[in-house]
Amino acid sequence: MFNLHEQLLSLQEGEPKIHTTFTFDGVDSTIAKRTLNELTDKLVVNGENINNEATFDKLMCFARDVAAMDPKLVARGLDMLVTGFENQIKQVASTLSTPGYDPTRHAEALDRYAFLFQWAVERGESTASQSRTAQAKPRKRRGNASGTSSSGASTVAEVVPGWKGKLLDLYVHVQQLMQLPLGRVWNSVPERDTFIGVFMRLAHKAMENPAYAKDGDFQTALFSTLCVWLQNYNGLYSLVTMITQNLQHYEHLCEAMAQLVQLAYDEYGGTQLADEVLRDIAAKSFSSVHDKSGPKNTAR
Repeated sequence: MFNLHEQLLSLQEGEPKIHTTFTFDGVDSTIAKRTLNELTDKLVVNGENINNEATFDKLMCFARDVAAMDPKLVARGLDMLVTGFENQIKQVASTLSTPGYDPTRHAEALDRYAFLFQWAVERGESTASQSRTAQAKPRKRRGNASGTSSSGASTVAEVVPGWKGKLLDLYVHVQQLMQLPLGRVWNSVPERDTFIGVFMRLAHKAMENPAYAKDGDFQTALFSTLCVWLQNYNGLYSLVTMITQNLQHYEHLCEAMAQLVQLAYDEYGGTQLADEVLRDIAAKSFSSVHDKSGPKNTAR
């Protein structure tokens, strides 16, 4: 039985155990394409085929090797996961609306998708973050002793065709799923919240990237999902923490966080969110003389 909480812990401690020697890193492109096609066929037919251990092992190989693969293959693999997840959500919705069917049978498949998204997106976005850091470092060039390289590494969103668009699709599907009565899918609130927490953490990480934060469609999908979390799944205090941290540390998110609070207030009954954010900001103390951006960002 797949346990999402335990697998997420193993991901933090290192690479989870995969029961296959297959790797996408360095494999012939023909073999890689054929493998992804086979996996795609299985998930398109039935999203729950992810529960097959041999299939899941290959999918974990994809998540593990994202940073080492051809960008076009990464795009194909991410599309495969999003499509399979979408199919699984449709099955969950059908089961929930049909008397006599047990919706808890879908929990394991959903948890497996969440785990793969956590691994693959985190790996890809971490690579993007490292690329942005490397790009910001000055490099000495012949004839320009203090110059900065103009050909720094690109982000994942720029290198992988359709990466940002597929993440947008993912959050549209997550929002649709969270509007269903998920309390009937998982046997306990902690299990349900572990699943939801994966996508909230990925949302927080996505907002760190200015390329995502400035995209109106992406922002709408992300913010709507966060508001559903607030409204249906007791996400108030976690969302307050996320907003105030973003205000303190990311200048490009100042206006966006105000828009998130406004959306929650106008369309999701989020009066308490606005009150708690203002209360949290009022209680903050910016005592460090080196912390110049925090007060300025918060004031904006």
